[in-house]
Amino acid sequence: MNTYLEHAKTEVLMLSYGRGYGRYKMPRLTRRMIARSELHRAWLLGSLGYFQQDGVSYGPCNPYPGITFETDDTDDTDEAQ
Repeated sequence: MNTYLEHAKTEVLMLSYGRGYGRYKMPRLTRRMIARSELHRAWLLGSLGYFQQDGVSYGPCNPYPGITFETDDTDDTDEAQ
């Protein structure tokens, strides 16, 4: 593919991603017309909050991988007896 066309495609997909990330509501008819396309997928990923940084993907189910939430639960009932 021509590098100019690749650059144009990337720009359009990034614009669609940015619109989704900015919570732009796409009309239902438009969504049905572009369903299952790269354009729709870019908008959807943006609206769901997915992004990638340094090769690590972040999203709703795994917002910050590698971080564990440790609770500081102590059982005070055992110490009292």
